[in-house]
Amino acid sequence: MDLILMHPSHLIALACLYIATVYREKDSIAWFEELQVDMIVVKNISMEILDFYENHRLITDERINMAFNKLAFKP
Repeated sequence: MDLILMHPSHLIALACLYIATVYREKDSIAWFEELQVDMIVVKNISMEILDFYENHRLITDERINMAFNKLAFKP
């Protein structure tokens, strides 16, 4: 996830706020309209963030420990 390389930090922060408002079912359309930001960009960043967490949720602690154990035995 290279969001910090592709998007300004304020848009990433707005995407996080957008995710929170959707999760809490708050109506924030007017607030975002006042900011005059491109909501398509904010929503796309939000989807990238959610995709990142969805993909990494599938990695279990067991798989991480197995990978570390393999690395520990490498010369």
